[in-house]
Parts: sequence; structure tokens; C-alpha cells
Amino acid sequence: MDTADQQPAVRVTTESADEALLRASWLPLILVCFTGLVSVFNASVLPMAISGVVEGLNTTISNVQLAIVAYGVFVAAFTVTGGKISGVLGAKNTQLLGLTVYIAGMLICLLARDVSALIAGEAVAGLGGALLVPNALAILGQAYSGTQRTVAVSILAGSTGIGAALALLVGGFLVQTWGWRAPFLLLLVVIAGTIVIASRVVLPRTPFRGSIDKASIALSAVGVLLLVAAINQIGAWGLLLAAESAPVSVLGLSPVLALLLLGVLVLHVFAARQHSLVDGARTALLDPQVFGSGLNRACLIGLVAVNLLMAGVSYLLPLYTQMVLGKTPVGSALMLVPISLAALVSAAATPVLMRLFACRWLLTGAHVLAAAAVMLLALTISNQWSGVWTGVSEVCLGLGIGVGLSAGSALLMETSPQSLSGEIGSARGMANFLGLCTGTAVAGAVLMSVLAQSASGRVADDPDLRSDSRIEVTTSSVSFVANDDLRGRLAGLDLTSAQLDRAVEINVDSRLVALRASLFVLGLAVLLPLVTFRQLPTRREQ
Repeated sequence: MDTADQQPAVRVTTESADEALLRASWLPLILVCFTGLVSVFNASVLPMAISGVVEGLNTTISNVQLAIVAYGVFVAAFTVTGGKISGVLGAKNTQLLGLTVYIAGMLICLLARDVSALIAGEAVAGLGGALLVPNALAILGQAYSGTQRTVAVSILAGSTGIGAALALLVGGFLVQTWGWRAPFLLLLVVIAGTIVIASRVVLPRTPFRGSIDKASIALSAVGVLLLVAAINQIGAWGLLLAAESAPVSVLGLSPVLALLLLGVLVLHVFAARQHSLVDGARTALLDPQVFGSGLNRACLIGLVAVNLLMAGVSYLLPLYTQMVLGKTPVGSALMLVPISLAALVSAAATPVLMRLFACRWLLTGAHVLAAAAVMLLALTISNQWSGVWTGVSEVCLGLGIGVGLSAGSALLMETSPQSLSGEIGSARGMANFLGLCTGTAVAGAVLMSVLAQSASGRVADDPDLRSDSRIEVTTSSVSFVANDDLRGRLAGLDLTSAQLDRAVEINVDSRLVALRASLFVLGLAVLLPLVTFRQLPTRREQ
């Protein structure tokens, strides 16, 4: 009797929920795509505005690099915590909270009067991103299943290409027309609209049982911060041997080594604690199942590498085209748009490609294509930025990046239970943004180190300059500047006209050598995950 009475009520409730979900079926995807666009736009627009920020805030390229890195660092450091908060508050409430924090960060950036405020604003936005990034896959996991989920995740990955293209074109136009603050004003408006969309989304909410382990929060954040800090200081402090600017050295070794080892150790302790919490029937901050699968580890390592490549290229090319070639932000954007558009096209085609090719070979092909493309770009790039092969390399680079991001993310979601969608989102967010912030740091470190070595070697070998001790070229004194700025800096050294011309010529050649070396290093980095791809399936989807 009781069972019969309860059945109609259950049926009515289920049908009503299904109808509501059907009516709002596109809203969750639209919401996470808009959020993804905001995140990528913010991460991509600062490199486009780098010359304007340097001039407007009277700072250096290295300081602007810190602002670029700050956002990714805070997302990577706290995204695991953000994923757990999503389980506590629910996906919808977490999205609203993340957007609110994000809008506060963008407001700080808009009103910044010095580079410290800009860095602080990006850090605050990073805390908002740490809530939004893992929550995106949690939302898609609750709203979609099967093929529909694969398509949704691929579209979300495709928003990376759209966001990057908009940052190049729209962001470049805004920077050139109204200054570097204009993109942040646009982001404030877009985020406000996204909050309206988030308020209308209806999602199921599962009650959270347990508690958030505070020690795990500290361990995950400190471990990531130590790793990124170490990588970010390679150029200034040296990787193995301590540079002159290193704050401390033991037996001549760089403190970077100690930071790297300490970061790895802290993350190892974090992982061990998660196993201990699960064994003790307590709530882990990140379920060990996420990293227990060889397939998951391969996908996550692949995402780190692809994002590292994308961030490094996004930092290097606008810097070079604006500071060396003298292009405007819009002119620089137009030269780089092929990469973003190709990434968008390949991400959109990924669901079809995953049915034609096994995931192991699809991801392997994407990484090899991206590596070959960035190395071809390094070989063909010139101070005029022209030639058919340069354009071909940009398109191929975008195609490889788009498939690498989309297929890796989709495979993670498809092979994991829906109950772990939030955890998978956390791991994916950490991988993505660890790659983004280390990509900028690695590219910058290699760029400045090779520039200093190349310039110092050429000065030492030049008969007109090698005996002139007034020209000092070290990793701490060298700077990536435009030719006119370099002339201004050297004008006070009382050089002859011939010496001044030769010094500028050496700088031009050295900058190109440094750019090519940085691109080669990024190309090698994106090949490293291939050894883990043997864990991926060798049969295509049916």
C-alpha cells in the first residue's frame, strides 16, 4: 500500500525534473563556455597589452610576466580546494561565488595604479578561477551524459580557441584604441552577464557528507606554489648553478633546485595524506582514484604539456611582434590569429576524430604535430615575420593544440564515473593552469638566458666592442627592449656612432636567437608526455 502510494509521486517528480532539465539543457553548456571564455581572455590579453602596461605603469617586462603568471599560479594552487567546495556548496552556488570573486579581481586590475596592484588583482581573479575551473566539469557531468557529454566537453575545450582569438582581436583593438585597462572593463561586463546566466541554471544538488581537510588544502597549495616559484625564477637565479642575482647559494648551487625538490616532496605528502584519509573512512580533498589510473595520469600530463606550449607561445609571440617588430596590438593580433582559429576548428572536430581514431594515436599525433609545428616556426621565423612556412607552422600548431586540449579533457570525463566529475575537474584545472603558468615562466627564462648568452658572446667576439667595458651583458642586466629604447639606454655610455649601431645590430640578432631557442624548448616539452600515452586505449570509440 505504501509502495503503491509512493510510486506516482516519484514518477511525477522524475518527469518534472526531466522536463526542467530539457528546457534548460543548453544553459549549463552556455554558462561554462562563457566562464571559459572569460578565463582564457583574461590569461591571453595581458601579453597582448604588455607594451602598454610597461609604459602605463612604468614597470618592466619581468614584472608584467609576474602578473601574467599570478593568475595561473593561484588557480593551480587552489583548484583542488575549489573542486571540494563545489561539492559542499553545490555547482550553482559555487559558480556564483567564483564569478563574484573573479569580478572583484578584474575590478582591482582595472583600477590598478602600479604593477603590484595588477599582480594582486590577477591573484584574486585566480582564487575565483580556482572555484570556476573544476566546477565547469562538475556542471557538465551533472547536466549531460554519453555522447552529449563528449560533445559538451569538446565545445568547452573549443572555447579556449575562441577566447584566445577574441583576446587577440577584440583585446588588441581595445588596447590600441582605449589603452590596456579597456579589456578589464569588458570582462567586468561579460562576467556580470554570466552571473545572470548562472542564476537561471537549474542543477541537482547532492548533500555533502564529511568535512574539508585543512591540512590537505595547505599541502596542495604550498606544493604547487613552490614548484611554480622555482620554475619562474630559473632565468634569474639559474637552474643548477646559482646566478649573481640568486638570494642565496649553497656550494654554488641555485636555490631553484631546493624549491623544486621541496615542492615535489610536499605534493608527495599531500598524495599520501589523501590515501590515509580514505583508508580512515574520512573525506579526502582529492580522491586518490583520480591519479590512481594510468589513463588519467597520461591525460593530465598531456594537458600540462599542451597548456605549457600554448602559454609559452602566447607570451613569446606578442612580446616579439610588439617589442621587436614594432607592431600595434591589433597588428600583432592579426599575425597570431591563425593559431587560435585552427585550435577552435580542431577542438570542434575532436568528437568526430575520437570516433575515427584510437585515443592513443589521436593524442600522440596531436602532440607530435604541435611539436613539429613550433619547431618549424622557430626555423622559419624572421625579423620580418613573413613566408608561407611561417603561416603553415602557425596553422599546424593550432590544430595540434586544439585536439590535445579537447581529446584529453573528453577522455578524462568519459572514462570516469559521474560521481568523480568534480574531482576530475579539479585535477584537469590544476593540470591546465600548472601548464599555463609554467609555460610563461619557462619561455621567459629561456628567452632571457639565451639572449644574455648570445649578446655577451657576440659583444666579446666583436672587434669594436669587446674591449669596451662600459657595455655589460649579464642575465641580470640584459632586457628584451625595442631598438629605440636600447639606443636610448646606450646613449649615456658615450659610445661612437659605429659602436652604437653595432650594439643594436647584435641585440637584433640575439633576440631572434633567443626566440628560436625558446620555441625549440617548448616543442621538446610537448613531446615528453608521449612516454605515458601507452596507458591510453588503442581502440577507437564505437
